[in-house]
Amino acid sequence: MADQRISNFVRWFASSQHVASQWGASSDDWINDAERASRCDDAAESGCDGSTHAERIQDQRDAFSAWISDHKHDYPLFVAAVEAVYDDIESWHEKNGSLNQEIG
Repeated sequence: MADQRISNFVRWFASSQHVASQWGASSDDWINDAERASRCDDAAESGCDGSTHAERIQDQRDAFSAWISDHKHDYPLFVAAVEAVYDDIESWHEKNGSLNQEIG
């Protein structure tokens, strides 16, 4: 189980602009994943997300990696602790069969 401070950070980071900008409408990533973009566009018509849990977890991992690089942080224990939280979340979804399900 993650330290409460690390869990709080991950919760904050998940709702931060750092993650939100990862898949914004102007993001080049939509071009790089046309299947996901189409699925999300279709889901948006019903007010849904369309991404899978695996995709969202990866979005957060990518955004965190970019954030660490941008801020030139060199805290390997902090990075490892945050990555462990993402691993735990991913494992939970995999164990419960929801990792590749679309988010409503």
